[in-house]
Amino acid sequence: MSFDLFHDPIIPAKPAGLTTDEMQRFLGVGRNNVTAIARRFRIEKLHGLYPEPIIWRQLFGIAPEDEDARALLREPLVDSCWVSQATGVPRSTLRGCLRSGRWQYDDGVQLGDDDPEKPPRLRRWIPALIRTAVLGSPAPAFASVAPIPKTSWPAREPDRTRRQESAKATAAEIESSVFSTLFAAPGGKPQ
Repeated sequence: MSFDLFHDPIIPAKPAGLTTDEMQRFLGVGRNNVTAIARRFRIEKLHGLYPEPIIWRQLFGIAPEDEDARALLREPLVDSCWVSQATGVPRSTLRGCLRSGRWQYDDGVQLGDDDPEKPPRLRRWIPALIRTAVLGSPAPAFASVAPIPKTSWPAREPDRTRRQESAKATAAEIESSVFSTLFAAPGGKPQ
């Protein structure tokens, strides 16, 4: 397998965001992991799409400051094998440095379970951050933004309950409307 320092960016087919397949390729995970990761990081799927700014904010706490930075963020995330090859640091050393806090490159994000009883899986990095550190070039123009905490999200359940109650009220109004009065007669025959 050859090592590629650069990967083609994932350009969404629709400007509103990534489809599940595009999200899978961006994260570098199996299709069945996408929903669990989105739920864990509170990346809401809007009309079947994952909006890119929300993905970047919730996973990394960053936003692009210009189009060049946006292009770099669209590059698929990379795993520890790629980081090991790019930095020349063996994977076992990389994992040990991450655990001990001695890792001198970007820490990436742990997409998988954070259970201390299990070994970490699914750690991913933005390749541009590793690449610029290795090459000694300036870091991309990313703005720091805080992820949206779960407590500030609007509750969906009351909305659903309100819609159900509204539908029941509407049905009751229709039954007692003028039309039902005009067309309903004793014995079920119109007058």
